[in-house]
Amino acid sequence: MAEHFVTLHCEPCGSCRFEAWQRVVEGRLRWEEQQYCPTDEALACGGGWGPPPPWVRERIVAAEGTVRPAVGGDDGVPLRAVRALYGLTLPQLREARENGLAATPVEAELLRAAGGPAARPPTVPSP
Repeated sequence: MAEHFVTLHCEPCGSCRFEAWQRVVEGRLRWEEQQYCPTDEALACGGGWGPPPPWVRERIVAAEGTVRPAVGGDDGVPLRAVRALYGLTLPQLREARENGLAATPVEAELLRAAGGPAARPPTVPSP
């Protein structure tokens, strides 16, 4: 369920600031967005659980990039975790298993945690 809070509306200008981010809250994916225009003193906020809407995800990917966790198999993220997070159909899940999955760093972190120790990247001991 998405949440939205809007105070005013403005036409986007060079002063407008857009922020979007994801985080894991109690084992669930949460997204947030905020738009602020100091010229028109306009503020708009939104947020929700699960994968973000495409326009929010595009901003997150532009800022943070993507990672490609392996899907399925002994070293990959469990198929059920990928399907549950993204709501993929079986053909889409097959595609992700064959070609990998373009996940944001936060999505990949959540998927790795769902996979247990086998899906986590190895750690390098500190000297």
